[in-house]
Amino acid sequence: MYKLYWDRGGANMAIHALLEELECTYSLIEIDLSQGMQHQPDYLAINPNGRVPTLLDGQTVIYESAAILLYLADKHPQTALAPSHHSHERAVYCQWLVWMTNTLQETANAWAHPEIWAETPAAQQDVKNTAARRMGKQWDLLEAQLARTSWLAGDRITAADLHLFMISYWSRRYPERAEDRPRLKQHATRVLQRPAVQRMMEQEGLSWTL
Repeated sequence: MYKLYWDRGGANMAIHALLEELECTYSLIEIDLSQGMQHQPDYLAINPNGRVPTLLDGQTVIYESAAILLYLADKHPQTALAPSHHSHERAVYCQWLVWMTNTLQETANAWAHPEIWAETPAAQQDVKNTAARRMGKQWDLLEAQLARTSWLAGDRITAADLHLFMISYWSRRYPERAEDRPRLKQHATRVLQRPAVQRMMEQEGLSWTL
């Protein structure tokens, strides 16, 4: 049985949805970030970063959303939620997963938590403004990709699309929103219509009207 450490609407959303897509047995262990549970010694012993998500697969411990998605999708190849190794689609899939974690998600984090990068209110506002401009350009890159392919990596949905859905959902409160771009809105709508994603949203107490 997998164990997923999660927080409502956190970076665990994509993994939670993937577990539902895989129809495998798993349990959820809530780490309420608002209550500081991520800093408790028992959790830090599992994930020293003090962040969610973390996945336990027996004695194997994995953190970082993209890494968990890669691990799970490869471990369950029958679902075809990861392109086959050495294919063109695999290269694109890995590219976008890493890019979203390394670039888009970090830009989102800078906007949401400018205090990590700057101390004074004025400097923090500069961080937010810069992040908003960067995010607009990054959404445009994804919009252009979805003009070329049905899904991020080709003509089939993959775990990378679940990751994009997660960040698109977060952007509801950003000055630059995914849903304000037609192809990204269509992408989010299609992912949201999947029964597995609807179950994830219900279990986490989330909703999104597009």
